[in-house]
Amino acid sequence: MVPNLFVVLVAATIAADAADSETLDIDVAATIAAADSQTLDIDMARHIAENQQHSAEMPPQPPLQPNPPVWPDSVTVFGPDDAAEANAVMTRLSTTLNDRAAGHFSDERRAFLFKPGAYEMDVAVGYYVSVHGLGASPGDVVVAGPRGIYVDAMDKRAGGAGSLDTFWRSMENLERVGDLRWAVSQAAPLRRVRVGGDLVLHDGGAYASGGFLANAAVGGRVDFGSQQQWASRNVAVGRGATGGAWSLVYVGCEGVGASSAPGVEPRASVVPTTPLVAEKPFVVVDGETYALRVPEMKRGAAGYAFDEPSRDVPFERVFVADASKHGAEALQRALDAGLDVVLAPGVYELDAGLVVGRANAVVLGLGLATLVAPATGAPAVRVTAANARLAGVVLQAGDAPPGSSLLEWDGDGGVLSDVFARVGGPGSRAARADTMVRVAGAGVVLDNVWLWRADHAALAPGEAPRPGEVYHLVADGECYSETGLVVDGDDVVAYGLAVEHTLGDQLVWRGERGRVFFYQSELPYDVDQAFADAGHVGYRVTAAAHESVGAGIYSFFRDSQCLVPAAVAAPPTANFTNAFTKHLNGHPGILSVT
Repeated sequence: MVPNLFVVLVAATIAADAADSETLDIDVAATIAAADSQTLDIDMARHIAENQQHSAEMPPQPPLQPNPPVWPDSVTVFGPDDAAEANAVMTRLSTTLNDRAAGHFSDERRAFLFKPGAYEMDVAVGYYVSVHGLGASPGDVVVAGPRGIYVDAMDKRAGGAGSLDTFWRSMENLERVGDLRWAVSQAAPLRRVRVGGDLVLHDGGAYASGGFLANAAVGGRVDFGSQQQWASRNVAVGRGATGGAWSLVYVGCEGVGASSAPGVEPRASVVPTTPLVAEKPFVVVDGETYALRVPEMKRGAAGYAFDEPSRDVPFERVFVADASKHGAEALQRALDAGLDVVLAPGVYELDAGLVVGRANAVVLGLGLATLVAPATGAPAVRVTAANARLAGVVLQAGDAPPGSSLLEWDGDGGVLSDVFARVGGPGSRAARADTMVRVAGAGVVLDNVWLWRADHAALAPGEAPRPGEVYHLVADGECYSETGLVVDGDDVVAYGLAVEHTLGDQLVWRGERGRVFFYQSELPYDVDQAFADAGHVGYRVTAAAHESVGAGIYSFFRDSQCLVPAAVAAPPTANFTNAFTKHLNGHPGILSVT
């Protein structure tokens, strides 16, 4: 063959592109005739040339990723062939994370993924552990056994904390045969589950401080027991609900009865339909082929839906991040290439903030994947595009300059699902985030968000805890955060929102037509009267139109007297239903709701 014939053919074909098809055929045929007899035919030459021209006009495609993915050691996948060993393996790998002292601020993270099948289990879910069924429906992964996969209170000592610090774990997309105990507080959601018997949300009446249940079916009853507060969204209950202490908020739920009379505890706030939400993205498998399933936005929903409209992203288009290998540069490169990102369990120490700049992009964390904000003060994540999804992550403050934040959401639409932020806890007590989360986009949905300035932290080397404690109690001057959440966008809606212990207003809502269904807040423990004199509140609204259902603001002024005039500051046009305050302990605190 004549050397460089391919180049000659392509050049001739592209040059002739402006001519009619008959002329194109003649010119290409003439070029081929002048070459060796073993040349490409006219149709092949034209096809190659057209493909080359088309490729030049198309944007670059993201690089293909392996499917099945290459999971790091922090992810364990069980299949039916592993069912006999699954219980022992999960128990062994969860040993540290089921220890209250060792696990609470550990850097270890775990995700246990179950392929469709039946499993006999009797194992507790520890700190930073997430359990995921990989089926299209919860019934594809069936968990039997004496207790199944469950959560007990982490502190069962007489007079101990009970479940008050049973945080940072999750379970979703499976079916439990029989009863399920899930005795948790914040940052420990249950999603997309079917429970054949009763769902028990406490451990023998020990203290428990609220959790989140969404898109679930409970065949028996929901037993809240000692739960101080709880948020339920799109849940169907077969035999009603019992117990609860202060506030229970139901949105789009069935079988839970009606709202309680004013002043009756527990306050039951029943909202018939969910105005706007999209369920959390999740991972599914078909044989050995994985996909990221992204449910679509829905309006006016009631009850659960396990087969709602969604789109599947094959894992060829999903970057699986490994905290031991991938830093901010690799994560940003994947996002910029058009890939969705699944963060495998781990702690990602970022030296630069991540920017989510593609519409409909998904970032999903497994095993409470933790993004530590960079020391520059830039947020760990900034969302600039419309309809993005951020789910299943802990955003953690590092040592940062004044003005820092953890999440800036500027894009319209989009959903935050199980997004938790903390300032303090592990690491340095100089950690700082002036504002943890700021939402400037319109129409954004917050679906289970807990923003926590630490009230307790890991002990420093050689530090002895106070009597009866296993942690350091955060004091004035440590773990600085002024505000948990600032909302500037209009038409933002939140379900299951909690903001705690910041040193200014806990929540500032400036966007119009905001709606909050369930709000829980504790004011800081370590302040004095200056906090009250500055006019700080647990919930500040400056917008004319605002709706809030089931807002509770609590006080535990541990170190000094602090008489706060009001828990809520809002214009008279704002509508608050079942707002209340509680004095938990310590010095006298909040004097009135508004």
